[in-house]
Amino acid sequence: MAFKDLLAPFSPDSDEFFERLLPRIDDAMLLEVARADYNEDVDAHLAPLKRFRDTREVPLLDWTPREVLDLIRWSQPDDPNWGPEGHGTNGHLMRAFACATLFKAYEREENRCRIDDGSFNETAIQLVDSLRVLSGDLVPAGMRFFAWCVAHLGPLHEDRCERTFLELALLALALNVPAISDGAIVALCKFIDNEVQSLLPEMQWYATRDRDWLLSMNIHDLRNSRWIELGREFYQWAESQPESDKSTWVALIGRSLAEEYSRPIST
Repeated sequence: MAFKDLLAPFSPDSDEFFERLLPRIDDAMLLEVARADYNEDVDAHLAPLKRFRDTREVPLLDWTPREVLDLIRWSQPDDPNWGPEGHGTNGHLMRAFACATLFKAYEREENRCRIDDGSFNETAIQLVDSLRVLSGDLVPAGMRFFAWCVAHLGPLHEDRCERTFLELALLALALNVPAISDGAIVALCKFIDNEVQSLLPEMQWYATRDRDWLLSMNIHDLRNSRWIELGREFYQWAESQPESDKSTWVALIGRSLAEEYSRPIST
């Protein structure tokens, strides 16, 4: 299946996602994001973030606002001891904003040299988790956003396995969108598995542990434990469904992420 045909059922689009997300980011949230670097350079961080929210002008990822976006990306809104960034719903909105803005910023040519300063996979799992908490219309819109990320950003990262993490994020949201057909889910799962198998022979040298699927290639591994949990969630979801090609393939992807890695890991 051609790559374009694979993504077509997921309707790749970034504009709709931001049309739904950005109006939910109020001035107080923006200020909290801008203050994330110990209240340093608040006005310099705030100005490009406000322009992006209000006009969709994609920011240039200089120190401002890159530093505060990165810091909010790592926030844990469900941890009451995490601070000083937001908690609860507002915290997840802020984290979704930071993660999605980082992804969107790479569309800008001047920012592409900064892609390898960080990872897609760590940003992706943080965004997925926040969107699933926020739920509602942000889930299908987020699915379409991740399809856009796969198409437009995946090929740009030198660590080629990073695109596969974007595809796993797409799968995680697509499973919660009833309009997506079983055939589209199966095709995506097959593509993910084939992609990993084709990358392993040339990228296994990245591995520092005795593993043999996607995480063995992941050098940006601060959220490996969360990807393993997502693999378990895929498997548990499949176990709750009637037996079908869809449940079989989702279970296979889940096992590949999780069941091989039952030993304790460093995160």
